[in-house]
Amino acid sequence: MGLLASILAACSSGSGVVKDVDSAMRQVPGVVTTATTYKNSAGMSTSMGVRVTAAPDADLKTVLDGTLRAFAKSSGSAKGTISVAFYVFTDGAEKNGIGPEAYGMSVSPSVDEIREFASSGK
Repeated sequence: MGLLASILAACSSGSGVVKDVDSAMRQVPGVVTTATTYKNSAGMSTSMGVRVTAAPDADLKTVLDGTLRAFAKSSGSAKGTISVAFYVFTDGAEKNGIGPEAYGMSVSPSVDEIREFASSGK
């Protein structure tokens, strides 16, 4: 019963984080849509995926910077150790996107790494 309760708590916490980060990232200029996922594999590991579609005339690096900062500010209840696959691309050009590695992070940084980037003022 305890395991089921912790799994349900993790799922409900994940849906809150998804809603919060999607709402915050949609406020970034140049963002058309966002799709955030939160996966918890029966308490074993947790990961997130963030896909941001930018307007065709938007600067991808500017949108990436803004959405990383919005993610950091709105991810308050997410554990810092969760890895995040983050990808920004222009509407209609999905294969030509960029990710956090454009700012020196790994392809799938942790939530804490994204928070650190956002607080660094870079």
